[in-house]
Amino acid sequence: MIVAVACAAHRLALACKDASNDVKYMETFLDHLQELHLLFHHSANWTAALKAAAITLGLSDLKMKDVKDTRWLSQHLAIEILQRNLTAVLATLAEEAELKQCPIAKGLYTFCATYRYRYYGGSLTFTSKGQNSDGTYEVELRNRRATFWCSANYYSCSSGNCGSQTQAISTHITSKTYGINWCQNDLLTTRKLYSNLPFEIRYPTHINSYNGQGFWTANSRSSMAHWRMMAHVDLGTRSDTGESNRSPIITTLPVIRVPRNCPRSFNMTVFDPDGDRVRCRPASNSSSYECGICGLTGGFSLDQNSCSIQYTYNSPGFHPFELVVEDFPRKHITLSYSDGSYTTKSPLSVGRRKRQVTSSGQTTTAATTTPGQTTTVATTTPGQTTTAATTTTAATTTPGQTTTAATTTTAATTTPFPTTTTAATTTPFPTTTTAATTTPFPTTTTQQPPFSTTTTPFPTTTTPFPTTTTLYRTSIAPLSKIPLQFSVYVESYYAPSCIDGDYFPIFLSPTPRNGVNLPAFVNQTLEINVRSKAQYTTIYDLIVTGPRGISKQKISTGEYTIKWTPTENEVNEHFSICFISEARDTIIWKVYQSELRCVTVDVDHHEAIVTCNETTIKVEVEKSYLIRRNEDNLHLNNIKGSSCNLTTRSNETHLVAVMSLNECGTLVEEDEDNIIFKNEITSADPNEIISRHHDVEIGFSCVYPKRTNLTLGFRHKNPYAFTEKGFGAFTFQFEFFETERFRKQVDSSTYPVEVYLKQMMFMQIEATTSIPNTELFVESCKATPYDNPNSRISYTIIENGCARDNTVQIYPSSKSQFRFGMEAFEFIGAHEEVYITCSVMLCETGVAGTRCSQGCIRSGNHRSKREAMAQSSSHSISQGPLHLAKTSDSQASGLSLNLGMNIVFIVGCLVAFGVVIYRSRRSKAKYQPLPTSDTD
Repeated sequence: MIVAVACAAHRLALACKDASNDVKYMETFLDHLQELHLLFHHSANWTAALKAAAITLGLSDLKMKDVKDTRWLSQHLAIEILQRNLTAVLATLAEEAELKQCPIAKGLYTFCATYRYRYYGGSLTFTSKGQNSDGTYEVELRNRRATFWCSANYYSCSSGNCGSQTQAISTHITSKTYGINWCQNDLLTTRKLYSNLPFEIRYPTHINSYNGQGFWTANSRSSMAHWRMMAHVDLGTRSDTGESNRSPIITTLPVIRVPRNCPRSFNMTVFDPDGDRVRCRPASNSSSYECGICGLTGGFSLDQNSCSIQYTYNSPGFHPFELVVEDFPRKHITLSYSDGSYTTKSPLSVGRRKRQVTSSGQTTTAATTTPGQTTTVATTTPGQTTTAATTTTAATTTPGQTTTAATTTTAATTTPFPTTTTAATTTPFPTTTTAATTTPFPTTTTQQPPFSTTTTPFPTTTTPFPTTTTLYRTSIAPLSKIPLQFSVYVESYYAPSCIDGDYFPIFLSPTPRNGVNLPAFVNQTLEINVRSKAQYTTIYDLIVTGPRGISKQKISTGEYTIKWTPTENEVNEHFSICFISEARDTIIWKVYQSELRCVTVDVDHHEAIVTCNETTIKVEVEKSYLIRRNEDNLHLNNIKGSSCNLTTRSNETHLVAVMSLNECGTLVEEDEDNIIFKNEITSADPNEIISRHHDVEIGFSCVYPKRTNLTLGFRHKNPYAFTEKGFGAFTFQFEFFETERFRKQVDSSTYPVEVYLKQMMFMQIEATTSIPNTELFVESCKATPYDNPNSRISYTIIENGCARDNTVQIYPSSKSQFRFGMEAFEFIGAHEEVYITCSVMLCETGVAGTRCSQGCIRSGNHRSKREAMAQSSSHSISQGPLHLAKTSDSQASGLSLNLGMNIVFIVGCLVAFGVVIYRSRRSKAKYQPLPTSDTD
């Protein structure tokens, strides 16, 4: 068997060698690879230098492998080791070539360095930082770029006045996926501008075929293709917001992988801070530096509205993508500039096609004609865009006319990718007709308003802009243009299954869903928990990209925490965080990646004031951008009660809430010395069991020493209602009764009810449901010293359906009721209060295997698996409070209960309500005991 496998592997290696003979470059490549091996193999000095370089760079000390045609996978191992240790090899060769003038080292360095600066993808966004006191403006440009070896390639100003650079900070973000080396850097540059007029920048500034600078990584379309990208930055003041225009926020991982046979979708989440409509189109104009290769490759399609790429099938290798992200206002607006000029922006025509499917090197876009618009049909090849001649027609003209009355002009025609414009009989702005070739920015201005006040799509009664002093400035159709570039790597192998969850990892709760906005606060660490799994592969890594300073921490296999702490400089900004879970087949190490998920983080700085006293909590929060955006959805943990309504006391500038310590869903925690009351203001939907879309989540708390006197406004609790599949709507009611005959329950108006130590308490839990043949089961009851079922200290009353307290008595009742009694008690030590919580459920009567049918389960027994439709989920309910009077006032006799052996530590997460029992501090109060026999 072993011999047969070895022979098969040997023959396979020979077949691969024969196949590679047809590729001329492979012969040269393998020769250089073998030279590297021999160079280090025959020189102890070179080997020592390589080892020292590897240690300095934090790399593995791996030796160069021999390249043999007859040895199975020897070529693969030699290439893989060179790839892993390339930086150390380059450092060693550079030293030998420069210091010792070694011609062999110089030649091999040239061979290896060709891939040193190869490009995998990049993106850019801009943010206005406002106007300075000296009248200048400030803008931040964030460029994210991935190359083989963390190299930088800067931009240049191509149009307009780009001002001067005042700061540049480069930060490493993330690097490599299994078997493919790449490094992503974030370059933050700050520029000082002398106006808020538009300008354009372009990349790259350095092109060197010697080391690969300015070139895409070798891909399916070219082994030496230039990469280019540009951005149009417009900081004009918007008429709809009164603030500077902002670019869309978008990013992605530089390399995304997919097996050859599995159709996949890659959704690039895009967020626009101004609420504009955003589209992602294929870059088409290489002359304006939109792209280097241009167009989409075969086997891929782009949905421009959702910014998603669909893969069907293509050849193995890298496939580069060059997209242009553009934003358009949702209504007609103006942008005003510091020199007194302005321009207008119009919504994107809804008639354009949403999806663009292209072949390599060619793009075709069609536009639908609507009244007041012309039709533009353009066939685009790299480096060229053609726009049909514009024709405008006034409402009073007859068919066939191409001129208009002097006072009538139609709205501007927006073309998909305008770069040149032919002569036209009339132009949208101004009303005179001239033959002109437009450039990205105007070379002339006119004092004529952009549209007339007679027959136009805009209001016809007033002139939006002065017709004598304001200068109109021509501009491009979108508000801004930013690049998004990345690579899709199609694997050579076929996946056994294309179903998510088999080989491809799937995300599990609490992983945020794609596209959500998450709040983050200055100097507070944002933590994003991510879980994933796959049935036939093992999760090995989570690949993350995001703002500078982002990190990840592995918790366990398939579970990671992404962490980021925003700074004061990032307040009121928005950042994309994208991640992919990567799994491997542990037998042959094939790589399978999950879907791409991206979230947008909104950075805010909440100015909150929390006032705590013995009875209430008051919180005041300044209304920030995030709060105003979600104001209609904000609420506390529990929205029942007028004091829990955030609109009752809030004003124009602040959210204000005042609540009792146990109201509005306030949770109670404890440590050794303090009682902590916690609540939060959130936009989460209270009707959702699991909510992952929390735009606002502001936690606040009050901390009290345990010796502090607190006054909790306890109230009688109404029935708790639930709805579940198979059981419909049902309720549970927990009540106290005066005697063991359960004829008269304690009047809710008398709450809190006073009881004495060791006096019997009688309780009834009753279920109400419209479903026949159901029964109630009480699985557990416990007591805690604070209104928190997750308190570290608890006293077990009923556990697994069995009574644990020796004073518990079970009374006969119907299948929908559970009646029990026990002696009133108090916790030993400093604890003043006791809360009781019971866990209950419904089951179908007579169905074997349900929890109800099992009854009391003693220690050591195992529960059977839940019958999915035969029993409900477990629910926590309670009633209260009860006040425990002093022992000296009690008419009961006997020794106090020794609870020491029943104190346990709890770890859990129950949604619960508490019954309260605590000692009264009022020594002068006189209480009457509850009757011990029926008197009704």
